[in-house]
Order: sequence, then structure tokens, then C-alpha cells
Amino acid sequence: LVFLDPPYGQSLGEAALASAHAGGWIAPGALIVWEESRPPAAPEGFETLDQRRYGDTLVTLLKAAT
Repeated sequence: LVFLDPPYGQSLGEAALASAHAGGWIAPGALIVWEESRPPAAPEGFETLDQRRYGDTLVTLLKAAT
């Protein structure tokens, strides 16, 4: 389980997730809970399972490929 909560509006989440995945830090099938202010662009190898908005916050649930 990965919690990703980068600073809003700086596109750091995409880079952080791609780097963690490339470094082998994310297990196959891992769930990622990503908090951002806008819909994130999930890197290749991740499936979007759900998105929910809470005020200014968008929570996206991703699953890493198995």
C-alpha cells in the first residue's frame, strides 16, 4: 500500500510514482492512494480503480500491474 500526497499543482506525483516503480519499490498488485487537486496522469503499468472528490482534493486509487 502506497500513500502519495505530493504538493498540489507541481506535477510531482507523476514523477515520484514513476521513479518508485522504476526503482522496484512498488510490488506487483500494490495499491496506491494518490491525493492531488486535479486528475493525475497515471504512469504506464498502473490501472485506475476509482476517483473521488472531497472539496478541493481528488483521491485516486490505482493498482500496479501484476
